[in-house]
Amino acid sequence: MQQAGRWWVLLFAVFCGWAFPLQAIGGEAMEKIPDTPNPPGKVLRLGIAPFYSAPALLRTHRPLRDHLSRVLETDVVIYSARDHERFLLSALDTGYDIVVSPVHFLPMLVHAGFVPLVRYRTPFELLLIVRKDSGIERPADLHGRRIGLPDRLSLYHILGMKWLDTLDLRAGTDYTLSESPSHMALLLAVHAGQVDVAVTGRAPLLLLDANVRERLEALDVGHPVFPSLVTLAHGKLGGAEIGRIRAALETFPESPGGRRFFASSGYGGYVPATMDDVKQARSYEPLVRRFLTSSQAIAGEPDGQ
Repeated sequence: MQQAGRWWVLLFAVFCGWAFPLQAIGGEAMEKIPDTPNPPGKVLRLGIAPFYSAPALLRTHRPLRDHLSRVLETDVVIYSARDHERFLLSALDTGYDIVVSPVHFLPMLVHAGFVPLVRYRTPFELLLIVRKDSGIERPADLHGRRIGLPDRLSLYHILGMKWLDTLDLRAGTDYTLSESPSHMALLLAVHAGQVDVAVTGRAPLLLLDANVRERLEALDVGHPVFPSLVTLAHGKLGGAEIGRIRAALETFPESPGGRRFFASSGYGGYVPATMDDVKQARSYEPLVRRFLTSSQAIAGEPDGQ
């Protein structure tokens, strides 16, 4: 009965959109959940933006979690949320010790006390993903189509809407807009014919099963590339601990698990994250605040303004 009760709590948490530990969810991803929390300082909460489904996030980031746990000699638990807004709110409420975040959240995270450490070397690029038999070859072919975007606070959604505006395409008039909970769900919707085109990036495409991926193709829209995901640690951990986390991250790409991780994801390793990345990301902050629905997140002035 105790185990059944625990699952009801987890299901309720997921339904309500709370941040949740991915180790507690789904089939082969299930791991032991402690009956009582570990003492303070004995667990690091690694929050990862929900750009993939929960099982996919856990599966792809398990090597990172294992590496950090081994090098730092502490338990590391991976957390995420139902969508990007809930992820951001949990991070701003210091629900995570370490975060892997899209670049457009950087100013708000730094304002909340996070310290940028590293970002992936390979930049993001905006792509159109279509079925090979779709007949879509160029942006002009998007008129009258069903266009899919990830959830509204993801960077690809914000950039995708801006890019569609530059083409003078309006949702509901020139195309039908569809929103998916994650990049993977969006690509599967294209594969299933539920939407005609996905506006997303290359990394999710690489993680698809080969039999799904071979029916899809990526079209370059000529959009400028932009910085990739950034890893940050919260200042409450203290300078010494943040230094240990930074050093552990820097050794991850050359570890066996790190080599597998970067080979499969196409992220290309790490480069240092700097305050210049934060300054460049400030141009996205007004859009982030406009898309947020929570007054808790909107309160306060943007950092540096």
